[in-house]
Amino acid sequence: MGRTKVRPLGHCIRCTRACWKGAADALRWNIEFAQGRPVGYLCPECQTPEENAEAEVNAATVDYVTMAPAADGRQMAAPVGGWHTVTALEHPLVLVDRGVHLALAVEAAELRVAVGPHSDARLYELFAEPCATVVRTALEREQARPGRRSITYSPMPGLGPDIVLFVEDHALCEDGEDRGELLFCFSTSPGPHLLAAFHPWVEEALRSVLRAA
Repeated sequence: MGRTKVRPLGHCIRCTRACWKGAADALRWNIEFAQGRPVGYLCPECQTPEENAEAEVNAATVDYVTMAPAADGRQMAAPVGGWHTVTALEHPLVLVDRGVHLALAVEAAELRVAVGPHSDARLYELFAEPCATVVRTALEREQARPGRRSITYSPMPGLGPDIVLFVEDHALCEDGEDRGELLFCFSTSPGPHLLAAFHPWVEEALRSVLRAA
């Protein structure tokens, strides 16, 4: 049985040199776009100083490794540490612990959301689009019902910057008293791209809590 032939990602539009994934200079190549669609590559040797500077900036700020096609065929690139896709899926925390209503995390340029049938069906109201639609659809699919708990913002030093949890009050309080709250648990240094999933007033509420801490 023959080996699978490895193909280059593309070729430089000026000198036709092949661009290989994982090459030592791979991050210094520029991807040339036309109306949001990639049309070719530009190798470091063929770049002008201005194009080379653009490549350096892009390598530091844009995640080209996890690009994904949009519905219209254009390629979506996320900022480094950010996301371009929202997906609802299962998460063991939500499946096992009914005290966890929603888990949200950024992984591989994807914003991943998990809810369960015990989740508060109103949670989607905290999100901006397109996240709100994904969260609402997931809650409806799980047949979640609206709750009566108030939202309390709770920064947690041990939580990662790209993770948010919505947790029942009594699941975290040391005294075990249920105060009718749903804790919005987030990092003391939340990732800016994660916060973009929420309405601006939610982000401001988080920052107000952190400023007062």
